[in-house]
Amino acid sequence: MKALRKLAGGEGHVELVEISTPSPGPGQVLLKVKSVGICGTDLHIWEGRFDKVRPPVTLGHEFAGEVAQLGPGVSGWQTGQRVVSESQAYSCGVCVYCGQGQSNLCPERLAYGYGVDGGMAEYAVVRADGLHALPEGVSFQQGAMVEPLAVAVHAVLERGVAFDHGPALVSGPGPIGLLVLLVLAQAGVPALVCGTSKDQARLDLAARLGAGEVVMVDRQDLGQAAQEFTKGQGFAVAWECSGAGAALSAALANVRRQGQVVQVGLAGGAARVDLDQLTLKEVVLRGAFVHNRQTWERSLALLGDGSLDLRPLISAELPLSHWQRAFELSRDQAGVKYLLRPGE
Repeated sequence: MKALRKLAGGEGHVELVEISTPSPGPGQVLLKVKSVGICGTDLHIWEGRFDKVRPPVTLGHEFAGEVAQLGPGVSGWQTGQRVVSESQAYSCGVCVYCGQGQSNLCPERLAYGYGVDGGMAEYAVVRADGLHALPEGVSFQQGAMVEPLAVAVHAVLERGVAFDHGPALVSGPGPIGLLVLLVLAQAGVPALVCGTSKDQARLDLAARLGAGEVVMVDRQDLGQAAQEFTKGQGFAVAWECSGAGAALSAALANVRRQGQVVQVGLAGGAARVDLDQLTLKEVVLRGAFVHNRQTWERSLALLGDGSLDLRPLISAELPLSHWQRAFELSRDQAGVKYLLRPGE
């Protein structure tokens, strides 16, 4: 089968190669991959900026497909069934976090696409207990978006406290920021979305997706816009999705006293942040990292009942053989989300 693999460490060394189709072991299922999303992590692996990658390994942790084969001892699934797979490939199952249902914090956690072969291939072996049925009427393309949606659902519904009091700030209109906006809009929370002038197309999309206001921080005064949007009260909660230190400082500056900031974006290293606002206003600063099984269930329920439509975020789906073009478009932010279609 064809698979897009990171063959060695460092920059590059990503190639579409022919490998043997894997067989599922005990507790595993073989999926025929129908659609797979390109994440910032995949780009970092391509560029040699992700230290956790374990080459040689097949990329991709956002994927949906059909059950092709059940491993020994697996029941409850049928060949041909439409499914999505959680991105978590392994957790220890015995640490305090696993015991509390927070396997996203397991110190030994591994994900598909960097620690274990992932979904940028015609077939992928996944753990059976990480599967979820794809709701009727939800396409494979939207199925490939469930993983980043789960990141947003975890950040908003599981890490955001009192977010329903609104109004909210969403900083960074990338795929995760726009998904955070969708979850907030579905809950009826008014939100201001900010980015830079380079994000104009994404900010325009944010306005169409339900943002109450959009601000380009290099052309407009965010503080003034925040005062007007919140009627002088400040934001109840801010979701910082860009990973930029300046954006976190701005979020701290514009939430109300005893407000909350949820840090979703990764900076990739040390960031310069104005922490005085954290102390002076008694702001609560929380991190939000990926998701858990309950998050996937909540995300699929929102898709299944029609509460959310992810199609506006999908810029294009390209054949797996055109992976480099799709990676380049994703890197250049020429759109929002690009998918790859294996098996052609």
